Amino acid sequence: MTYFRAVLCLSLCLSVAGCGSLLKVSCAKPGDFASAVDNPPLKIPAGLDPPDTRAALTVPPLQTPEAPRPADAPCIDSPPKFNPAPPKRPQA
Repeated sequence: MTYFRAVLCLSLCLSVAGCGSLLKVSCAKPGDFASAVDNPPLKIPAGLDPPDTRAALTVPPLQTPEAPRPADAPCIDSPPKFNPAPPKRPQA
């Protein structure tokens, strides 16, 4: 019975922990998106109305070059560590 409990507890812990700690997360390489191109505007066939694009989001062109990242910088796919400062107690 204790063997069954140990296996059950271990499988429960592994299923709750997920695969994040077992697999190394790899960041995207710079070349992955380097070949991305802008698509031409949508061509509307004659007799059809174009879609309303007044509320469409536009991505502005990049005016500055991308800042280089150090080789030992963490992957930007995962959020940074966040430790908020403890709240200040009011002085009595």
